[in-house]
Amino acid sequence: MQKAQRLLDLAAFLLKAAEPVSWREIQEQFSDDYAQGSGDAAIRKFERDKADLLELGIPVRYAAGDEDLPAGYLIEKDEFYLPDLKLPPEDLALLYVAGSVALAQGTFPYARDLAHAMSKLSFAARAPGASEAAALAARTLSAGDAAPLGDPAATAARLEELSRAVAHKKRVHLVYLDAVRRQRTERDVDPYGLYQNGGAWFMTGWCHLRDDLRTFHLGRIESLAVNAAAPRTPDFEARRDFSLAAVATRETWEFTVHPPQRCRVRLDPPVSAEVLASFGPRARVREEGGGATVEVDVTNGEALVRHVLSLGEQAEVVAPRALRERAREILAALARGVA
Repeated sequence: MQKAQRLLDLAAFLLKAAEPVSWREIQEQFSDDYAQGSGDAAIRKFERDKADLLELGIPVRYAAGDEDLPAGYLIEKDEFYLPDLKLPPEDLALLYVAGSVALAQGTFPYARDLAHAMSKLSFAARAPGASEAAALAARTLSAGDAAPLGDPAATAARLEELSRAVAHKKRVHLVYLDAVRRQRTERDVDPYGLYQNGGAWFMTGWCHLRDDLRTFHLGRIESLAVNAAAPRTPDFEARRDFSLAAVATRETWEFTVHPPQRCRVRLDPPVSAEVLASFGPRARVREEGGGATVEVDVTNGEALVRHVLSLGEQAEVVAPRALRERAREILAALARGVA
């Protein structure tokens, strides 16, 4: 039997078992593979197969047994099976492609875990066309010329370092280039988490320079040093009210750049649902006469202005006056061809 087929059959055999399977039962089921030669050789072959299955994200473990269950080998179904996503085959294929793209970029910090998840997905779901689409995506990505902000190799290395710092709760020292003022600052940061948005990676944590929660674009980190003292001892505990999901789903104008201010945007008719949705779930919308007025709380006015301008003549910043003037400045610069 070919090795790949044997691994699949072994995994299926253990998954179907209602209780742990003894070594003798495995030998009987796979007599052509584990019964040849000496007993030690068969066990070594089985151990190599177990290691290969683990590499695929399929953990086979030995249970010592008790009064209720016999001793033997099993696969913990809760660890193996993905939750039922209830997705049609084409969506499963798309999910597989998305994972392949992340791996092909070479900057995903949990590549091993992602590869395991994709192995489980393809093994359990058999998403049609997934492997072919993933290969095409990988080839397209490798041939592209577009480069993300910063050096991709440096960003990948920082992702690995920061991933470990987050896991072990170790403080980091950054030299960071500010996006607005283009100034370099040195900061000590307690890294709470990492997330990806729009193809870029961000770190969120407690900035001791600003004495507040801040988010950092990894492409603007010019140097990074993880606290090497007491490597097994955490340097901090994350705030109890911190939610990485809430941070990762913020709109760009909700990044903390200046004190909060209420902003109002007028949208001329007709207004589509997509345009309204682009202001995020926390926007307050008043629709009237086919148009709408949108109010949002903003801590990054420049980002809101850029978003409003991207909507074209249909959208206009009404208040505050400073942002309205900023929008005019950008439009004037565009008209002169210098922005």
